[in-house]
Amino acid sequence: MTVKLSISVPDDVATYLQSRGNASAAVTEAVRRMLPEARRARQRAAAQAYAQYLRGTGACWEAEDSNEIALRGARW
Repeated sequence: MTVKLSISVPDDVATYLQSRGNASAAVTEAVRRMLPEARRARQRAAAQAYAQYLRGTGACWEAEDSNEIALRGARW
């Protein structure tokens, strides 16, 4: 979902935004850099969704299995 906002900015900021192809994207990127917790929450949600997808496709294995695969054929 997006919301259209009208804001006032200093002249130097306005010049910078006007020079960008997509001012909305530039503002969004800058604000998200100031909101690290929100960004981490989005990243966690994306990682969880991807892990759930992998579990559904059978492309993911349990941690114990991955250690077993990594150690297969190892000689001590």
